[in-house]
Amino acid sequence: MQLANAAVEVIGNGLTQLDFLNYFGRCFIRSFDKYGYEKIIKVCGRYFCDFLTGIDNIHLQMRYMFPKMVSPSMYISHEDVDGVLLHYRTPRNGLCPYLRGLLLQIAEDYFGIQLDVTELPSEPSGEDEYNQYRFRLNFNNRDYLASQKYMNGSNLGLERKMMAATPLSSNTLLQLFPFGLIFRSDLKIISTGKQLKIMFPDKGLFGQALPGIAKMRRPKVDLTWDNVLSLQKVMCELEMLINQREDEGICNPAYALMRNNADQSRRLFLQGQFRYLEDWEAVMFLCNPIVNNLTDLDELGLKLDDLSMHGNGREMVMGGLQHNSRLEDLYERAEERSMELEKTHQLLAEWTERGDQLLFSMIPKSVADNLQSGTHPVDTCQNFESITVLFVELTNFDINADNAMEMVKCMNAVFSQLDNVIDRHNVYKVETVGKVYMVVGGAPEKNDSHVRDIALVALSFRDEIEELAVKAGMDVRIRTGFHSGSAVAGVVGTKMPRYCFFGDTINTASRMQSSSESGKIQMSSTSYGLLQSFSGFVCQKRGLVTVKGKGEMQTHWLLQYQPSAN
Repeated sequence: MQLANAAVEVIGNGLTQLDFLNYFGRCFIRSFDKYGYEKIIKVCGRYFCDFLTGIDNIHLQMRYMFPKMVSPSMYISHEDVDGVLLHYRTPRNGLCPYLRGLLLQIAEDYFGIQLDVTELPSEPSGEDEYNQYRFRLNFNNRDYLASQKYMNGSNLGLERKMMAATPLSSNTLLQLFPFGLIFRSDLKIISTGKQLKIMFPDKGLFGQALPGIAKMRRPKVDLTWDNVLSLQKVMCELEMLINQREDEGICNPAYALMRNNADQSRRLFLQGQFRYLEDWEAVMFLCNPIVNNLTDLDELGLKLDDLSMHGNGREMVMGGLQHNSRLEDLYERAEERSMELEKTHQLLAEWTERGDQLLFSMIPKSVADNLQSGTHPVDTCQNFESITVLFVELTNFDINADNAMEMVKCMNAVFSQLDNVIDRHNVYKVETVGKVYMVVGGAPEKNDSHVRDIALVALSFRDEIEELAVKAGMDVRIRTGFHSGSAVAGVVGTKMPRYCFFGDTINTASRMQSSSESGKIQMSSTSYGLLQSFSGFVCQKRGLVTVKGKGEMQTHWLLQYQPSAN
């Protein structure tokens, strides 16, 4: 798509992206001779219809040469003297013009016919991720239909007389195809070959809906009556899931399936052709099982003489040949495991990130990184010469047994609002204990503006809480205080570790909060002196305040912040 878009920009000349995609498709076919792929197309059939019918097999072969190739699926649902109706299924978008170029060049170079391709309204997509398209391919198809008529009707009159004299019974037909299935338009099975009856004992498959026990593997379409009728000239594969339930007595011991598999299930692959039997008003799936080797045969509970003599199953099993469908199944299962592994890695990364986020919410990232690298908790301790510690307390929240839940919800709303403020400033939230909220500036990452950061946080706390009280109709009041000084910080303990601060600075900051007033911000003289280095803060002297354990201390109120016009 990018090449086509680039060609439109560089070359232009009124050509569109669709024109270039069509041209790319033609070029791809023209390059076949260089790689020997033309032999594959030439042996597909004598007529263009033969090629279209067998193209899925080509893609399957290519898939093993190029494992990363995502193959489309194509099949014909209608034929007439003027062309065919082609169904195209692909996980990609926008490649219909490319397909058009491929078909036009193949028809011209290898079959000598002039082809006209018309895209019809798209079909609704099924449960898988494939997009479905339909094309009417118009070309002279008389020779192909004449050959089919000759092959099917050269001795038709004589054959009918012979068949009328010696009718073929369903029992005889099912003996020839011991894995065959017969079903009607409601897709309910009316008869099966003897081997399927043995593999599905008890009630067997009689009366069961075919889509409930099997799915189409090739081509990858929904298992419907209309699809079955349209696929009579296409080699099809069914996948059936056989369950072993020994406790219910449903599985014949002689045909135990996947004895070593924990889920006690085994997939049976049947390959063959759907044929509509007009006299029976039913469809029969003329098929044989796909078996790789003696191990597969044993796991399915089968013997060599269970396989029909007219197929090549016995030779494949004895020769240990790998069948394409089994290889495809193994490849798809490997892809599924790879995708599951990738999803597991993604989930692991997500949960690791969540764990890191939870850890970083309890311990600073720089400290957590040291702990994860093997540093002992005691070695994480640091001495800070100057930090600023702020405490905030909810002053009008009295928690008792009667209003505990309501108060906890209110406190969560308040503290969540304070957390939002923290995220906008260069400070660190230490903890919340009861109704008290503790914040530090200048640690664990040292900086010289810690008092300014804490002052801005304190003012934001006050404004946010006032706004919350108005909007939520909550009677919320806080009391704030902060102090600056030295402290030691580090992780203490191994059970529920926390990043804690120690020293007289923390005690003094706590006293600044407890001796403050509701709705106001009190700071020590030390913090006030440091704050004078930063302009814009409006303060008011409170005077001497008696502080528990400290005696009288000179303190100030922080009123507001007025940044300069510059």
